[in-house]
Amino acid sequence: MNRTLSECSGRNCGETQCAAPVSVCEPDLKTPPEKAVLFSADFILLLLSGLMFTTGIGVFYLFPLYVLELGGSRADIGMLMGAMSLAAVGARPWISSLVDRAGRKGSLAAGALLLVVVGTGHILSRGGVDELYPVLFFLRMLFGGAMALGIIAALTLAADLASGPRLNEGMGIYGAMPMLGIALGPVIGETVVHRWGFDAVFILAIFFFVACFLFLIPLKDGFRSPEGDTGIGFKAAFGLPLVTRMTLICLFFGVAFAAHAGFVAPFAKAGGLSVSAYFGSYSVTAVLSRLFGSRPAQRFGEARIIPFALVIAGVGFVSLTGVTSTMGLMGAGLLSGLGQGFLFPSLIARTLRPVEASVRGKVTGILTGGFDCGMFLGSLIMGQVGERLGFPMIFVVATVSLCLGLGVFFSPKRKTGA
Repeated sequence: MNRTLSECSGRNCGETQCAAPVSVCEPDLKTPPEKAVLFSADFILLLLSGLMFTTGIGVFYLFPLYVLELGGSRADIGMLMGAMSLAAVGARPWISSLVDRAGRKGSLAAGALLLVVVGTGHILSRGGVDELYPVLFFLRMLFGGAMALGIIAALTLAADLASGPRLNEGMGIYGAMPMLGIALGPVIGETVVHRWGFDAVFILAIFFFVACFLFLIPLKDGFRSPEGDTGIGFKAAFGLPLVTRMTLICLFFGVAFAAHAGFVAPFAKAGGLSVSAYFGSYSVTAVLSRLFGSRPAQRFGEARIIPFALVIAGVGFVSLTGVTSTMGLMGAGLLSGLGQGFLFPSLIARTLRPVEASVRGKVTGILTGGFDCGMFLGSLIMGQVGERLGFPMIFVVATVSLCLGLGVFFSPKRKTGA
């Protein structure tokens, strides 16, 4: 049974009103959080599978070095990485709908197996960039689509398994896995490539994707796709007021995050500062706040945590404009990581809680797609700003973007329950 926003007015589902079609609007708060089971066998298997999946993706972070070894240029790297992003964003509507139709476990398994195909394709490819360019372009697009499929399926499955009063905590704990995997992957891959070359790196990535698949085999996915039309498609899901608003916040955060991903390292290097000091402190606080941030969310509510996280991240970015020491860089990283760690679990939990299971894949795809679009736009914007006005203005623009996200959160539409 589908209910609209107005039909659910006043029910307790973690929002002022329900934001999307729901099957039940008030189960989440019936069981006290301390009595709700989170670490079930299936959730632990998902954590392990997700860790393997993202570690394999992390190994592929060495792909630009592979392109250079084949005789490629920076422009080739940009084009091939752009193909991956284009596929990840462009396939979002189809992928998100697939997760709701085919199931989460099957979609994550399919994503892992497609990445096995990508790794195998690289091992079998021989020649220089000029000869292999069409093959590399295809493999990059397949990589982007498979990666997006796996990430959306895994996040949606995590929301299914943690659904209830511990949803925020579950999303935070699961969200720490990608950060850990993406941190481990390049380190392991770099060690392997120096000893045995890139074929060994691709074999390593295949090992992690196969491990992801194997951990999924005993996992029980309780989701069953409803028969017939669920009454809501990707476009309709995006049109739901809460989903639209949270996606815009993800987009503005993605724009700001582009400054973190692409410009903090060269800024630190230009100033003779330690790059690892920033990224180390950022990662530590981001992981810890994801792991332990659910208690503040339960106590104060996600509606208070989200603006707090945006403000803290904004302070972290704007403080970079005056950083002249490694300690200052570390402090900025602590603040930015704290904001990011609190923001995403609260955004996802607040958006998915009132949404029925048959729509969660679409909504998860929309939220992550908003962030990816923000990253793409932010990279273009920050590059031009940095070229003309210097590094400090990059971080000012990032802070302004977070302020725009804060403005969206406090927009008048919130009064309607959106």
